[in-house]
Amino acid sequence: MVGVRDTLKSEAERISIDKHTRADELRRELTLHDEARAKLRADLDNNAAAGSRVYTYKPIVEGVAQCPRCWMLHGRQEPMLDQGSIEEGSSLKCRACGLQVSSGS
Repeated sequence: MVGVRDTLKSEAERISIDKHTRADELRRELTLHDEARAKLRADLDNNAAAGSRVYTYKPIVEGVAQCPRCWMLHGRQEPMLDQGSIEEGSSLKCRACGLQVSSGS
C-alpha cells in the first residue's frame, strides 16, 4: 500500500505544480489584458473628447494659424509655420506634428 500512497501523493504534487504554473500564466495574461484595457479606455476617452473638441477649435489665434490635428487629437494649440501669406493660398506646416495643409484646400 505504501507504493500506491507514494504514487498518489506524487501525482497530487504534480497536479498542484501544474495548476500553480497555470495560475501564474493566467495572472500574467490578466495583467496584459488589464494593460490593454487601460490603453483602450484611454483611446476611447481621447477619441470621445476629440469629437467634441471641434466646437472649441480656433483656427487662428492672435493672427497665427493653429494646427487642427494637434487640437483634435491632443487638445493642444500648436502654431503652424506660414510659408507665405495665407490669403495667397500658401502652405502651412505644424511644428509639432508635421501636418502640412494648403490654405486653398
